[in-house]
This record gives sequence, structure tokens and C-alpha cells, in this order.
Amino acid sequence: MWRTILPGGLFAACILAGCGAPDIVVNDADVLPVELPDLSGMHEAVQGQLRDAQRALESAASSGPGALGDAYGRLGMLLMAGEYYDAAEACLLNARRLAPERFRWAYYLGHVYERRGDLEEAADAFERAHDQRPRDFPTLFWLINVNVELGRQDAVPPLLEQARALQPGSEAMRFQLGRAALAAGDHAAAVDHLEAVLRQNPAATIVHYPLGMAYRGLGDLEQARRHLDRSGGRTDGGYSAGVGVSMPDPLLEELRNALRSPQRHRTLALQADANGDRQEAVRQFRLAVELEPEDADLQLSLGMALDRAGRAREALVELEAALRLDPRSAQANYVIGTLFERAGRDAEAIARYAAAAEQAPESVEAQLRLADAYSRAARGNEALQHYRRLLEVSPDSVAGRFGEAVALVRLGRHREARDRFAAARERHPDQPVLAMALARLLAASPDAGVRNGPAAASLAETLVATVKTTAAAETMAMALAEVGQFAGAAEWQRLAIDVARDAGRSDLAQPMSANLASYMRGEPSRTPWRADEPEFRPGLPVEPGLLGP
Repeated sequence: MWRTILPGGLFAACILAGCGAPDIVVNDADVLPVELPDLSGMHEAVQGQLRDAQRALESAASSGPGALGDAYGRLGMLLMAGEYYDAAEACLLNARRLAPERFRWAYYLGHVYERRGDLEEAADAFERAHDQRPRDFPTLFWLINVNVELGRQDAVPPLLEQARALQPGSEAMRFQLGRAALAAGDHAAAVDHLEAVLRQNPAATIVHYPLGMAYRGLGDLEQARRHLDRSGGRTDGGYSAGVGVSMPDPLLEELRNALRSPQRHRTLALQADANGDRQEAVRQFRLAVELEPEDADLQLSLGMALDRAGRAREALVELEAALRLDPRSAQANYVIGTLFERAGRDAEAIARYAAAAEQAPESVEAQLRLADAYSRAARGNEALQHYRRLLEVSPDSVAGRFGEAVALVRLGRHREARDRFAAARERHPDQPVLAMALARLLAASPDAGVRNGPAAASLAETLVATVKTTAAAETMAMALAEVGQFAGAAEWQRLAIDVARDAGRSDLAQPMSANLASYMRGEPSRTPWRADEPEFRPGLPVEPGLLGP
């Protein structure tokens, strides 16, 4: 561990300590000493930046107050970006004293206090910054913010008027109007403003807490609960937590990019991803990987960010690189498997899912994807094996129980499938997909020992009362045909065909017409599911050309 008392005044002498770290002795009472944090556990890139900032500070000591103040300020920015707020405060106070004309040092100092929860000091710092740049909107935003938190009702309205004149329709402006209205007890106005912010930016989760409190003030407890459940709560400093409102802020953007470390870039990437800025998330993860190229987790995160950004081919390259760094990475194999599945390359998807399931046998997702891939490939025994492994890990998995029964249907084991569907429906009575599957099997199984027309019709009647889908209409048609009501069966089948066409799925009309022809001839169905139906092709939608050249 090393500590440094950094220079003040216009002269400094450097005395090397035994560990090679400088103690810099200064003779200026106007400048505060700065104690650096322990750097030994930091990434070497961070240590390098801080040492460079130290050297710049030493060089600036003989260059006049302005240069020295700026050197203090740049070091303060690095410390602030690393969340070493006490050391950053001392640096920025020195910067503000030595270079008082520099607006940025007062602004950053306000953020140090705000993040530490020292709201009185934050208000003072932002007020001084506002005096220097009265038309700077970010300064007004934060000055309003801390005054609202401090309950300074008299100070807020004139500041809001100034901000409104600068950016009348911005979501940041509406957010502060909403918070001010909430603080003043005008809950209806608060709801109007804050709902407007969410319409502009649904990702701004920071809005949910004050909006929930506004609805509570109106007595609308259901809406209050809905928003409070989605909020980030409150920070230690008293502020609403979560993803913030959009507001261009060049100085904060500069601060966010001041400190280069894998951890810092990873944090910025996650923040960008939470804000829906997929390309910025990719950029930040790539910077993290550049600093730590042997970190398999960072490489994996970059690949996943590229996939979320719609750059699947680049994602595959980075994910394969992650796997070379860590051949036992179940997550890398799993995500690569999803890419192959979405590309329609099931053989390659199966290989990756199998590796993921072997490396992480407790992974519900890997077992399900592997079982589904085997089902799509008509490899019923292997699908059945992995659906059952999934149920060992997660006995309440509806997808696992449904897939197990469908796999039995594929294998021609209809009696077992019927019993599995019935047991699953009893375990999950709120899942209509299970009732529909059981009704189809009871109505259209080729095994006479399985079919039970009245039971199928009873299930189907209950189903179509609440589920208005093509599949539900077809199920009703199958059940009616099994009890000999062919005219009704034909009507339900025609409805199913019309619904499919109205939904733009005329490609389904031809195969669905085969059952209609059977009903019109007075013949029931003996095919619970066609080979092209989703039950036999579970999984992710295929995206042609996803991984193509």
C-alpha cells in the first residue's frame, strides 16, 4: 500500500519512499493534501493512468496556478471515475481554488457531493457552476434535483422556469417538473409529467419510483404498486435509482470515459445495455477486452453484446474466441448453440447444446434447448432423454413436461403420452397448452385405446371459451368430429383457416384444408399434430442468412 500527499502551491519537492512511491511535500496552506487510495489491487492500466496524472501534477507545479489547478482537476476526474470520492473531493477543491474560471471543476465537485449524499454541499457546488454558466442545462438539471431533494420549495420554481426556457419539451425537463410537483403535493401534475417521460423513454426506470409515489398520493394503490415494483428504489443519497432519463451531458460523458480499466468499461457497457444503447455496449465491452484480452468472461460478454446488437456473425467470432480461452465455458457453448439454431443449422446447434449440458448438467436452459433440437430433428429417444433430465433438474418445468409428452407421441407411445399430459395438466391447471394437447390426443390419436371423444369435447369447449387461436379452433374441430358432429367440426375448421389467413398465414391453409375435407366426408382426424406444427418444431424462430456471408 502506498499513500501520496500531492503537491500544492507553486513549488514541490519529490522524495522517493522506500517502495518507490513518491511523497510530495508542499508549502501552500491554501491547497488541500490528497491521499490516494491503495493502487496495488487495481488493474495495471488504472495504475498507469494515475501515475501519469501524478507526473503531470509534478510538472505543473512550476507552471502557474491555472496549470496546476487543471492538473489537480484531471487527477480528480480519474479518482471520481473510480468512485474514490474523498480523494476526488480534495483534488477538485484544489482545482476550483487554483483555476476558479474553469466551470468544469465546480460542476464535477457538485457530482462528487451528490453521489456521496452530501446534498447541501452539492447544491452549493452546482449553484457556483450555474453562476458561471447560467444557460447550461445539465447544471440546472442537477441543481433542481438537489433542491427538490432538500425540500427547498422556494428555490425550485425559478430554476424550473430557466430550464423550461432552455429545453421546454425534453424528457429531462418533464422529469424534474414531475418531481417538483410531487414534492409540492400536486400528485395529479406529477403523474402527468412523469407518464409523459415514460412515453418518451420507456427504458427510464428511474421514473417509476416517483411515479408510484404520485399515484399513491392520488389513492390509486394498484398503479402505485405497479410502478414501485418496477422501480430501482432509492439510493443512499436519497435519489430514485435506476436507468436515468436521456440528457446530453458532455462533461459527464467525458468523466465516464476518463478511467480506462476492464472493470470500468464493463460497468459502462452494462449501463449502456440497460439503456438500450446496444452499439455503445459493444464498444465498451470491446475496450474492456483490449485491456484484458485473456479474460474469457469479458470475451463472452462482448459476443453476447454483439448478438443483442444484431451483429450475429461478429458475435460468433467473439464467442468462439471466448471458448478458446475457456474450453469448459457452458455459457459460450449455449449462446453459440442459439446462434446455430436461429440460423437453421440444427446439427451444429445440437453439438453445442450437448457440450453446454455436459458442462453444466444443472442448466435448465441447456437441457431444454438440447431436447428441443433433438425433437426438431425427429430424434425422439434422445429428445425424451433430455426432457426427462430437465425434469430432474426442474420438476415444475411446463416446457419439460409438455416436451416429454410430445416426444412420446413422436415415438408412437400414445398411452404414455396421454398419461403424461393428464398428470402435467393436474400439476399445472392454469396452463391451457396442456389442456389443448390432452384434448387433441383424446380426440385424434390413432390408438383407439387412447381416444375418448366426450372427454376431448369437454376439454375443448372449456378451452375455446378463453383461448381464441387457430390451434384452439382446430382442437375443437377434432373433438367434435370424434363425437360424430361433423358439421360443427367443419365450421370450427373453417374458422381456424379464416383466422390463419387473416393473420397472413395463408401457407397454413392448404395443410389445414385436409382435415376440413375429412370432416366434410364424415371422417374424424387421426393426426393430433401435423409434422409442421410448432409442437413438433419447438425452439427459436429461424432467421435465414443469420450467419451467412
